[in-house]
Amino acid sequence: MIALLSALLLTASVPPKCAFEGEPRRWTQQALQAWDRLDHDRIRMRAPTTPALILFDEVCVYRFTPATAGPFQVGQRTYSVRAESHSGAVDLPGGGQVPARKLSFAAPLDGGGMFFVMSLPAVWRADKAEARDPERLAMVVFMHEFAHTQQGAGLGRRIDDLIRRGLPEDADDDSLQKTWSAVPDYVKAYEHERDLLYASAGAETYEARRVKLDEAAVAMEGRRATYLADKPLWREADDVFLTFEGTGNWAAWAWLTDPAGGAMAREDATVFIRGGRRWWSQDAGLGAMLALDGLMPEWPSLAFGDQGATVQDLIALSRQAKGQAGDQD
Repeated sequence: MIALLSALLLTASVPPKCAFEGEPRRWTQQALQAWDRLDHDRIRMRAPTTPALILFDEVCVYRFTPATAGPFQVGQRTYSVRAESHSGAVDLPGGGQVPARKLSFAAPLDGGGMFFVMSLPAVWRADKAEARDPERLAMVVFMHEFAHTQQGAGLGRRIDDLIRRGLPEDADDDSLQKTWSAVPDYVKAYEHERDLLYASAGAETYEARRVKLDEAAVAMEGRRATYLADKPLWREADDVFLTFEGTGNWAAWAWLTDPAGGAMAREDATVFIRGGRRWWSQDAGLGAMLALDGLMPEWPSLAFGDQGATVQDLIALSRQAKGQAGDQD
């Protein structure tokens, strides 16, 4: 009996053996391939980046370090991989931890570059409160956040510049919403321009799309002039964050509508991504990108490029693109 008890205690104290194989390996390969397909077909980045990855399930964490040669290669990205067990928390680069639960985010590394942290599909499946398809949602979230890892030289740099010029360091894409959501007239103004963006995205002809997007641009400028007239940095930040979150949601939407990905109808994918329409910059941002899709299909290369073209920039450029987009009608 004593020997059996000792064996049980010893077994309980031994951490599980982790190896990067099975579903974690298959899913990670599929996710990176999905991004490469989107980049090849629509974004066409001149210099795609290879971020460090930290992926985890309920037992193990997998750390991916960019390498010139290694055991895991997808497209032009090569990683060395370290698999280890965790005890309910995941260590982050530079210190700090996150709980090993459903989450995802991208962040800069201290020495430059980006890292990306995400829970694997097994964690999403374990969340019984999640009403949407957890497998599909996990890939949607990957595409959104991985988009941010590719924007450091453009939109990421513009955010850093805003902070250097005086925008609070803790400012993010939800800051304006947190400030103005209790002001009914501001909310009404935001909802009006958001609805115009989606009206443009859903219009059947180039002319109708153009009219609605121009109306949305006027409404957007009116809101900023009314409420942010004495806050020039926030006016600029509103445009940058709208683009940052909009491009992330568009990347997720693009995977959902990809026949080799989520294979969803466009309308169903839009409903899926919008969800409860809780976050303004994500919801209106997707509407802006879908509207631009119907007017200037080459916009992704500009938004993901080194200049980090924003929604405001892209709307202005789209007015010069009628011949190319109009031929599609």
